[in-house]
Amino acid sequence: MRTRLVVWGTNSKDEKVLLGISLNADDNKINLVSIPAKDCTEEFYNQMMNQWREGADLELPASTEKRTLELTMSESILPEDFRVEKSDTIQRAQMEWHFLVLSTKLYRNFKSELEDMSTKVRSLENYDKTVWDDLKGLWDNIQKHIFDRNIIRDHSDSLREKSNALFEELKKLRSSIEQEFNTKSAAILEAFNAKMEEINSRIESGGVLKLIFDDLKKIQEEYRSQSMMKDDRNKLSRKLDEAFNTVREKRNSGNPNNKEGNQFQGGALGRITARLKGLEDAVKKIERSIEYDQKDIDFENKRIQSSSGQLEAQIRVAKIKMIEDRIKSKKEKLDELNKIKLSLDKTTDSLKKKEEKRIKKTEEKVIRKVEEEKIKARVEEEIQAKQAENTVVEDKLIKAAEEIKESKRPRKKITTPVVEENTSTTDEQLESEEISLSVEDELEANKIADSIDELIDTALEDNNAPSDESQAPDESTGKGE
Repeated sequence: MRTRLVVWGTNSKDEKVLLGISLNADDNKINLVSIPAKDCTEEFYNQMMNQWREGADLELPASTEKRTLELTMSESILPEDFRVEKSDTIQRAQMEWHFLVLSTKLYRNFKSELEDMSTKVRSLENYDKTVWDDLKGLWDNIQKHIFDRNIIRDHSDSLREKSNALFEELKKLRSSIEQEFNTKSAAILEAFNAKMEEINSRIESGGVLKLIFDDLKKIQEEYRSQSMMKDDRNKLSRKLDEAFNTVREKRNSGNPNNKEGNQFQGGALGRITARLKGLEDAVKKIERSIEYDQKDIDFENKRIQSSSGQLEAQIRVAKIKMIEDRIKSKKEKLDELNKIKLSLDKTTDSLKKKEEKRIKKTEEKVIRKVEEEKIKARVEEEIQAKQAENTVVEDKLIKAAEEIKESKRPRKKITTPVVEENTSTTDEQLESEEISLSVEDELEANKIADSIDELIDTALEDNNAPSDESQAPDESTGKGE
């Protein structure tokens, strides 16, 4: 969560200024610097954005105006004589910073309790389970607020480090007890290892798999009831998993179950359909996120009724405001995605019609080729028949000419029939038309795909608020893992 903002704005004289707004959470103060645009160089602006905004101190121009304001929920962190283009950024920062101030107070309270606990731990000469339980109870309370995200990550990490350091000191005092436990755990592990060696030997020698499987289940149930060191338990667990997997592989080796995956629909329509599915997934994800945020609000409202103090109630009210603003932003993005989805559905229908038209033309082309082949074959047969008939007639005429030499009759020219091919739509024209249509679809698909990818990335950019959740310390060690 940023504690510094850099935005362009205007002052009461309508002069453009560069505003630097920072939070002093410990004092609940807002520090504001206003730098005239005429005194801002490109280098200085980049320094403000990349260095000052991240917490570094810079030498500001002499014309810089500085102010200090009190942070409240009702009043804006920006004075009335300044205006900015992105007012939603200022509003969001105000709610987040108010939450941050309250969270810092809660952090200081827990820090003070840990310091008191540290004094008590250092005064011990021998291990005291009561102190361990007290420290565990304090950590559980801290962990609850970390889980509820009432404490920011940096502060939660600091509290975790302090708690872990105290647990480590208590563990050193408990080392003699743990040594005895280690010895017992090693003996249990050795006994189970002997059983696992016998099981593995039966698997290699081709024993009955069902009996081996049943014995493995018994060993698993038995080892779960034993008190063992974590490392020893993990070693045995891995051996059991390996044995179970080996038995399953041998049992299923003769019955492979290969499922054919669905073919991905290629081409322009396939790619645009995939983008549409991504858009639908993004819509569902944002809807689920809004539902989750609403559950958070309901949860915080219930917790307010049972808050243990005014500070906790104030934190929860601040969180509700922050979540409501986040829901508003998500709903705006959701509306935009739904509008694009409607438009994309129409585009998909159009592409489907083009695809159907192209398929129909391809089918017609195939049918036409088949018909042309049939016509050519029939014409060839007719030509061959005519040629045979003409040969017979020609022989008769030659003989008649020899018998009647005085009569010279001109020989009738026999012409071969010519079949005109249908050239209204050639194969080359069809292929050219199909390629042109395909290129058009490719361009349209790429354009829509790029737009959808950019839209989904933008819509999901602020979808999930950063989580400060962490796990509770392991009971056997007392440390947060």
